[in-house]
Amino acid sequence: MPALLLVLLLFAGALPAVAQNQAGVDPLDAARRELQQGHLEEALAAIDQAEKSGSATTSSHDLHGLILLEQGKPEEALASFRAAQKAEPDAFLPRLHIGDALLRAKKWEEARAEYIEVIRSTNILKHNERLRFGILMTHLGAQDTAGAREAYDRIKFPTESPAYYYAQAAWSYANGEKREGDKWLRTADDMFDEQKTAWFARPLHDFGWIKRKPAPAPE
Repeated sequence: MPALLLVLLLFAGALPAVAQNQAGVDPLDAARRELQQGHLEEALAAIDQAEKSGSATTSSHDLHGLILLEQGKPEEALASFRAAQKAEPDAFLPRLHIGDALLRAKKWEEARAEYIEVIRSTNILKHNERLRFGILMTHLGAQDTAGAREAYDRIKFPTESPAYYYAQAAWSYANGEKREGDKWLRTADDMFDEQKTAWFARPLHDFGWIKRKPAPAPE
């Protein structure tokens, strides 16, 4: 009887996984959801599941890099992002994330060079806005006032993304105007959902300007 009970329990425990497989749940989609919720180990497990059912892909390398970045391992994250870029040289996200990892590591000039290289090869407005914001943050991180001013002036109103509002906030914080910076962030929050602002908010958190750490942004 105990042996039969054990078999039944094991079978019952396997049912959710079977149901997910039958429902066609993409492990990489599951990994993205877990990452956004801050469940890093669960996200890694989902990536492992995806790679066991096939070879590593641009998306799996890129997601793995984002997890490593959240774990405070920018150099290891860079290796994953570069593997993603090698798998698909024209993919935007791995190239953006290479710049992000360099920014997180405070390698301002290298991050800027990466963003500039990518901006030369994209004509998608939202991508361009992200990259211009990244360039601004590299100048602010380096305390390069002239370069920051030039980068700031290039982010014109209106923008399709939260770039303009976050650029205004970053400029305000960098110049000691916290209340003004907070006002710009409230405006952005009224106009865009958290998934769209998270990428822009992360460097502000890393620079110590905002307390709340935004959820990871896998897209």
